[in-house]
Amino acid sequence: MDFMKIIKSLELLLYEVMVWLVFYPLTLFRSIVQPLDLMDYADAELLDEEDDRYSDTLSPPIFLALTLGAIHLVELGWNLQPQEQGFLADDTNLIAFRMVAFSLFPLMLSLRLLRTREIRLDRKTLREPFYAQCFIAGPFAIGLNSGLFVTAGGGGATAGLGLAALTIAWYLAVQTAWFRRELSRPWWTSFFTALRGFLEALLLCIVLALAVSAF
Repeated sequence: MDFMKIIKSLELLLYEVMVWLVFYPLTLFRSIVQPLDLMDYADAELLDEEDDRYSDTLSPPIFLALTLGAIHLVELGWNLQPQEQGFLADDTNLIAFRMVAFSLFPLMLSLRLLRTREIRLDRKTLREPFYAQCFIAGPFAIGLNSGLFVTAGGGGATAGLGLAALTIAWYLAVQTAWFRRELSRPWWTSFFTALRGFLEALLLCIVLALAVSAF
């Protein structure tokens, strides 16, 4: 292999990692404080040329993946890693499982939007809502795992469950506002649409966890 190509690849890799360090906290802040604006931004960026997309944030799937990776590093650093057995005892398998599990929420809520709007499902129509959903799946994952951290760290089950419940309430509130805007429907209809998509994703996560625990 050409030595200069290797150097060029390392140069691009190093720059990309440094960019993540800068733009990850900015993307996380916007996903928490301005979730709907960031979801609009995700939709608009897909209309740009591929090289120009997400120039001032991270790509939504990369943002979600980095969030889950950071959660795992915190677990390792603070010795809060759950005592898993079998398939999930391996760190790589555990991270992969979490990526699939937390990606199910963007997927199912995106599918719920397309079904309600009666839009034909294909790779192109699914990408826009899925990318938008990945932005708010990041804070959702942080909130839920923070609840587990509080409990495991001796903060008490009540505090941990309270934090997890607050996270779910925030997530459903954002989803309700998103469906209300995208579907032009009353808030209560939008809430039940969001709740249905959330419960569908949660059910799939439970089924996935049961299937993985069998190995």
